[in-house]
Amino acid sequence: ASFKAAGHAFTDVPSGSYYADAVAWAVENGITGGISADTFAPNAACTRAQAVTFLWRAAGSPAAQGGADFHDVTDGDYFAQAVAWANEHDITDGVGGGLFGSMDSCTRSQIVTFLFMAR
Repeated sequence: ASFKAAGHAFTDVPSGSYYADAVAWAVENGITGGISADTFAPNAACTRAQAVTFLWRAAGSPAAQGGADFHDVTDGDYFAQAVAWANEHDITDGVGGGLFGSMDSCTRSQIVTFLFMAR
């Protein structure tokens, strides 16, 4: 059965799955729209940039005071404001060497640390 949320019909989110309500909440609150109009990709890995962007959007997409001060984040990146905000609020200070690790897979420990620091 196709799952519907805020104009999306995700064919890969079974109605009644343990994450269906969470997906609906995330879509309805503008945190994510999936990877296409009909695909959410619930088992796909998440990058550090995506994880911080989800958190930033859940916080209401607040404006950052400055730019993201990492070599692998440019002003034009969709996640630049999210990374700058997370860095300003001591949610993350990157992976070392002046890098945020934007395209690195986000580990479970990194995700729970982002959540813990943002609380």
